[in-house]
Amino acid sequence: MTWQVFGGAIGDLLTIALKQRCCNDGLPTDRETLAIQFRLHLHRGIGYLAGDSTIKTIDHLIEKAVKLTPQV
Repeated sequence: MTWQVFGGAIGDLLTIALKQRCCNDGLPTDRETLAIQFRLHLHRGIGYLAGDSTIKTIDHLIEKAVKLTPQV
């Protein structure tokens, strides 16, 4: 999946947020570091969702995503 497909209309904002996070953590913002940090963040998020006992079905996951998604 390309970054454009993943990020869609907010892809540039996600890139800025990721770069800012790296700066805050004292990390460089080169392409490789950004890719590693993004994967770590993604895996952490998946772990949180996997550990959420309220998510029993795909419908529960979608409900949570819709509820947490900011209105852009």
